Amino acid sequence: MKLLSKIAGVIAVVALTFAVVACNKNPKPSSKADLTAINATIAKCEQVLAAATPALYPEDAIDEFKVIIAEIKPTLNDLTQTQVDALNVQLLAQLAAFESLKYEDIPASAVTMSLSFDEGTGTSLKTKGSNTWTATLCAGPSEIFGSDTAIPTFVTGKVGKAIHFEKGSHIEIADYAANKLEVGAMSISVWVNPDKVFSGNYIVSYNYWNSFKLQVQDASKPFFTLKAGENCQDMDNETDQSVPAKTWSHVVVTWDGAKGEVYFYVNGEVTKVWDPDSKAGTLKGNIASYANKLPLLIGACTTYAEACSWSWADPSQWAKNPESWDCFYGSIDEVAIYNTVLTPGQVKKLYNTQK
Repeated sequence: MKLLSKIAGVIAVVALTFAVVACNKNPKPSSKADLTAINATIAKCEQVLAAATPALYPEDAIDEFKVIIAEIKPTLNDLTQTQVDALNVQLLAQLAAFESLKYEDIPASAVTMSLSFDEGTGTSLKTKGSNTWTATLCAGPSEIFGSDTAIPTFVTGKVGKAIHFEKGSHIEIADYAANKLEVGAMSISVWVNPDKVFSGNYIVSYNYWNSFKLQVQDASKPFFTLKAGENCQDMDNETDQSVPAKTWSHVVVTWDGAKGEVYFYVNGEVTKVWDPDSKAGTLKGNIASYANKLPLLIGACTTYAEACSWSWADPSQWAKNPESWDCFYGSIDEVAIYNTVLTPGQVKKLYNTQK
């Protein structure tokens, strides 16, 4: 595991140092560099490493960090002040990256809403977390599926019970507070087990592309759309078959509205990062609102009435071809929306706890 790729920067600085020293006939600097700051940083790193066990951090990350410290310490007396200062900056960044991998709990206050489906019965559930909203189990639109649909069913899940969707069945949460969703930072975590590869396998949708939506697309990979202000972006994790059909996969997407960054995780590992350099002008600010307030949906893209209002849509075609309707086919478990950007360590602990 490369620690958010920052380990490469530290190694590069160390390698450059060795190269400079090796090429210099008189490698000792003309005046001794002040090592106070970097020795303090090394001491902090060693203190963190002394307490770092495989139960708290990825074992390979611990090993890599130890190598970094071991390579840095013998070089210090051969460095100029400029080199020491640069190395200290890199090492502080590495320490922050390492500590972000700690398997930390997610504070209860960070959970906007969650559904575990462990009730195992009922047509109306209550969300857990900071908000107690009503989640109503709904059948698919009769205009599309006729009588050949029903509300979602409870099945054996990844953890306890899960909910199974097909033929447009979905969950609607209508009593949410918009200010709890139209925020400047968020994460979505969910276990999914699609029945089939399907481009419209919608997991969570809040006003579809007018606010945010998460789905699994036809290449069996997570696909996330988010609108912040007037800027709307589609993103995926660019890894085909990363969330295959007939398999439980843990999917997390995080968004930082201050930095304009989106992280994709699958089964506890980062699979893709989108930032303002890769998506120009991307995703800074708060999640956009939508004048036509729709329910927060699980297992569907939008409501039938809303879709019929689209000028470019032809509702008569959905009844002729029900699979053109975007909805989830398969099982969903442990879905949660957070009001914060989960760290890699929090995502990993969540995955390890639930797997």
